[in-house]
Amino acid sequence: MERHHLQFDYTVTTKPDGFSGPVFSAVGVCDDRQISHYSNEEQTWKRDCLDAEICCEVPHDFRDWFLHLVNTLANCTSSRCDGLHTLQRRIGCGVDKHPNGSVMNFNAFDEYGYDGEDFIAFDTDTMQWKEKSPKAKETKMKWDTDRSHNLYLQSYLNKCIDWISTFNASISTPPAVYMFASAAPHDQSKQILTCLATGFYPKHIEMNVTQSNMRLQTFSSTAVRPNDNQTYQMRTSVKINRDEKRVYKCHMEV
Repeated sequence: MERHHLQFDYTVTTKPDGFSGPVFSAVGVCDDRQISHYSNEEQTWKRDCLDAEICCEVPHDFRDWFLHLVNTLANCTSSRCDGLHTLQRRIGCGVDKHPNGSVMNFNAFDEYGYDGEDFIAFDTDTMQWKEKSPKAKETKMKWDTDRSHNLYLQSYLNKCIDWISTFNASISTPPAVYMFASAAPHDQSKQILTCLATGFYPKHIEMNVTQSNMRLQTFSSTAVRPNDNQTYQMRTSVKINRDEKRVYKCHMEV
């Protein structure tokens, strides 16, 4: 099973009196890669991956709107804010796929949390907001009436699965594959045959050692591990007879 996700995370934290104003941060992540972030200095989104802007649209909600929302919830004014308060938002989607590429499960989400607790969440089917806290009742009533924005959110979230596919296809890197043999411990009649695949992305891959198109029983496997350059590697080994003269291959399914 393949599992992918694309999401944008927003965080706003107020500061008590005596400190400078609220702190805002936001990042976009596709699978295990940060693809963009919000620059407070430049007051704009900056991409961290060359193809991020091509395939992934940033939600149309801006820094000032988040600052206004957290100040409203925390009863802060322009000159006074009692205590520390945090508003968080997570918007995006996750998709599980069968090995043949067909979709097993798709989940789109737009969720807010306030002071460490669930606050409110968007329902893409009804285009209505679900209150997760009694404090969200007034916010729900207000946001439910903004039909144009809710239509935009529904459309945005429905496109999310296509952006994941486009992004992964744009940065997909095939593996370099190597095969080598080593002596089997404690048995001179056997040897260990290892397939190494490295430098690939995305990380979803299955690898086996085959002989005459027959899959051999795995002796050991590292599973998928990260390299230091945002790609992955995997090793799979089988135990074979030392004196057998046969053709062995590394077989991979992406």
